[in-house]
Amino acid sequence: MPAISVIIPTYNRRHLVGNAVRSVLQQTYRDYEIIVVDDGSTDDTAAALRPYVGRIRYVYQTNRGASAAQNRGLELATGKWIAILASDDLWLPTKLESQVRVLEELGGDFGACFTNCEFFGNSEAMPSAFEQAQLRELRPFGALEEPLRVILARYPAIYVQSLLVRRSLVEQLNGFDEGLAVAEDTDLLFRLAFHTRFCFVNQPLVRIDRTPSRGVGLMELFSRNDDRAFASMERVLQKWLCLPENTDPELRRILEERLRFLYYDWLIRKLYRCRFLKAFTLARRIRATGDSNQIICHTLAFRAKRRATSLISELGANWTPGNRRAKA
Repeated sequence: MPAISVIIPTYNRRHLVGNAVRSVLQQTYRDYEIIVVDDGSTDDTAAALRPYVGRIRYVYQTNRGASAAQNRGLELATGKWIAILASDDLWLPTKLESQVRVLEELGGDFGACFTNCEFFGNSEAMPSAFEQAQLRELRPFGALEEPLRVILARYPAIYVQSLLVRRSLVEQLNGFDEGLAVAEDTDLLFRLAFHTRFCFVNQPLVRIDRTPSRGVGLMELFSRNDDRAFASMERVLQKWLCLPENTDPELRRILEERLRFLYYDWLIRKLYRCRFLKAFTLARRIRATGDSNQIICHTLAFRAKRRATSLISELGANWTPGNRRAKA
């Protein structure tokens, strides 16, 4: 029985999945198994993985989404620990070895260990995950204090691709929520934080692909005004508020505030696109949170913005503040 089960979910990444598999095979820590779950690919991903027959376990299933693919991998896993790698991302060779060493040194209280991550595939230079999240750690490794605060930060410091977690914990939590279109990773991390301590390795040992043309994550869906992003985040926040473990008044206040801001953002976007029926529904949800006065403020602000935009258009494209249009 291997110590670690590495799960690689994939969908139509024939040209990339081999790179992910090789980055695992190049690990200096050798006590692992690799499970590749093909979530209904139509690009003959299986052919790209034939060179690795005997070194990986390949499973094909009808397309059910990322959460279902990862849960299928969990069902097949036999290792004490679970690590997940997206099929377009990469691990540096010492990733697993570094995490195992830190977990052994810190002791049995820790059920999850993550590393820093770096990003590639974008023409703009991007800071590491720890830098983006302003996780100012000088220690090479250690215990993470206040993991829920870190998980709820605007920019994530913890990516599932960098996580090494006890299989028993993930099974206890029933794995990934297959009802979520996005944010299933953050949801699992949040639930884990109630059941175990987190530790970290302060090295960027994971490379995450940020090629713009393949952006399908939460922020990309928000930028497209995709209702799936808002609906998934609403479900996640409501789910977190209902967790029996979530008894901290301050944490509940933060989550309730996040839910209201989600509704405000969604409301304004619907008004801007003249989706008034949906906007009315969202206004009722905000009112249900006990913050109905804010609906008026946000709507007035929205109308003022629209009126200002209209006036600028009437004045002419070359108009700027303090610069009147010349008389004819």
